[in-house]
Amino acid sequence: MVKTNKTLILFSSGDIGGAERSLSRLAYKGKKNEFLLGSLSGDGSILQAKINTNSHVNKFGFIKKSIFHLIISCIKAIIFSKKENIDNLYICGFKACSIIRIISIFIKTPKIIHAIRWNPVSDNINDKIFRIFERIFIFKTTGWVCNSKSALETLVLKCGIPRNKITFIYNGIEINEKIILEKNLNQNVVLTLSNFAPRKGLIEYLSVIEKVVKKLDRVEFIFAGRDDMNGQVHREVSRKQLQKNIKLVGFVNDVSKLFKISKLMVIPSILPEGNPTSILESMSYGKPVIGYDVKGVNELITHNKTGFIIPLLNEKEMANSIVKLIQKPNLANKFGNNSYNLIKKKFTLDAMLEKHREYFNSV
Repeated sequence: MVKTNKTLILFSSGDIGGAERSLSRLAYKGKKNEFLLGSLSGDGSILQAKINTNSHVNKFGFIKKSIFHLIISCIKAIIFSKKENIDNLYICGFKACSIIRIISIFIKTPKIIHAIRWNPVSDNINDKIFRIFERIFIFKTTGWVCNSKSALETLVLKCGIPRNKITFIYNGIEINEKIILEKNLNQNVVLTLSNFAPRKGLIEYLSVIEKVVKKLDRVEFIFAGRDDMNGQVHREVSRKQLQKNIKLVGFVNDVSKLFKISKLMVIPSILPEGNPTSILESMSYGKPVIGYDVKGVNELITHNKTGFIIPLLNEKEMANSIVKLIQKPNLANKFGNNSYNLIKKKFTLDAMLEKHREYFNSV
């Protein structure tokens, strides 16, 4: 019998984002003890929620957040991995992965695999630091797993990582055949599911919404996600007097309810993405998706087939595309069916599991 490797998936954050939802589902889908979950944070929604799984999340972190506490959390995770005979540490989080790789210089650890869940290609300071450190830590990293072709290119071209040390695996979604039958395209609800961060383009998206509400009397926009911008989006909504048109619902654990009531999904990211789970989830509910022409997003949306790809920051065209799908429900339904069929063909959780299993058993 071939031994199944044991992998500890480590999240540096205690909150639920696309990476946490996707990889937690992977853990639940795998064999017993094939994938274990761990959080390097001491609080957050991931420690309370099941994320549509029954997977237990091992807590290694502290309520206090500092580099010192993160180092101790990483040490606790390494001790746990030795006790549980873990073969692979699959780490989501640049700081945490860097700390564990430094520790591995002095003590033996399981194989270290860095999970890259975004595309670090931009010129912002965080992405620049990331690229420098990944180049430095090539010798202490067993491999990298990214979830988009564009991120793979960045790791090779910008970080100098050998191509044979990088594996590319798309996120996967559990398909429910009944979901497509339940979709409701009669309500004029436009959903955006994203944690609030400057790279997500939410502030710029408000100008698009202003244009839409001038053309449509009855339309509602829902923003769902953790606020990492200290209320800036809320203040801009008030300043633009869009409170009647935009509902800011914060973090939502059960996002299925939002997908069911929405007519379409808009992802207004203005910087490259990885493989946004929110797009895949929306498509699995038979919803069309609109997004800007940025790497990662344009890998998932097929223009004029599953939604619309809009030239970056072309607010007028994005607004017109939203209006078009609301005013033409048959077109929205056609795009939604195409989206659902694409998920069934290419982005299933089973496919994601098999590719991860094959990878972890080969490193």
